[in-house]
Amino acid sequence: MPKMRSLPPEAGVALVFVLIVTFFSWRAPDFATWANIRLLTKQSAELMLVSLGMTVVIATGGIDLSVGSLLGLSGMVLGIVLLHGGSTIIACLAALGVGLLVGALHGVLIGRARMPSILVTLASYAAARAGATMVYNGGSISAIPLSLNELFDNTLFAGLPVLLWVSVIGIVFSWVLLRRTSFGRSVLALGGNRRATYLSGVPTARIELWVYMLSGLCVGLAAIIDAALKATATPDAGQYLELQAITAVVLGGTAITGGQATILGTALGVAVITVLLSGVRLMGMEDRVGWFFVGVALLLAVEAQRGWKKKGDI
Repeated sequence: MPKMRSLPPEAGVALVFVLIVTFFSWRAPDFATWANIRLLTKQSAELMLVSLGMTVVIATGGIDLSVGSLLGLSGMVLGIVLLHGGSTIIACLAALGVGLLVGALHGVLIGRARMPSILVTLASYAAARAGATMVYNGGSISAIPLSLNELFDNTLFAGLPVLLWVSVIGIVFSWVLLRRTSFGRSVLALGGNRRATYLSGVPTARIELWVYMLSGLCVGLAAIIDAALKATATPDAGQYLELQAITAVVLGGTAITGGQATILGTALGVAVITVLLSGVRLMGMEDRVGWFFVGVALLLAVEAQRGWKKKGDI
């Protein structure tokens, strides 16, 4: 008797996405409107970029708990450069530079010093948030130029918001990187069996350095988008972002233990979280209700992965 073909890892999150869209379209009259859909595409871009970077990190068997705090710090650096007369380009490069620098530090400590990623990024989680607060004595900076806000908030390309295209480009780039390059194969091999990958001649420390720098770069870009959309840089920006990003990645089917990753699954996971939080608000409930469901989704996704792993071991 022929063996039944197993469903792809994205199937579960795709079904969840269809179900919650159907539910909120029924229960929240303003949900299935073009204005709300356009808003969702803008709201999801920031989380999409961070989650794509997180996918590559988790694929190596690592984790990055600092993304939310780092976004806040990068955004405040962007604001302080603008406040002191720096050009928009210099300010954006500074925000990207902060993300790259912190990512490189993570890569060195984790890849070369062999420190656990959860401890390194937890320390950065606290340090970056403190740094974001100290940049402007805990205050917000409203020096974001109108041109930057217009670019990300109101600009359309081919009739669609520019931030939707940013997400699409990020998804395509990440998919090609993981599935069509030797770097991507090394990332997945590293997450599958670190020692065997090292013994086979792969420069694992260098791979991890590039992985965490990529994650930091994604956070820096997300910080620019966040500050532009708000027209303000705030030290508390990015709160709960690490929870959302990790949930999106694991919910999408990327193995929390590494070695297996799906970019399409991550994109669907981001869509689920964005729709869930928006739907909860449109139904008149508090944001914390949405965060509760995001936390539950993360636990269920991890438990489902454990169940599939045990089934595969039988």
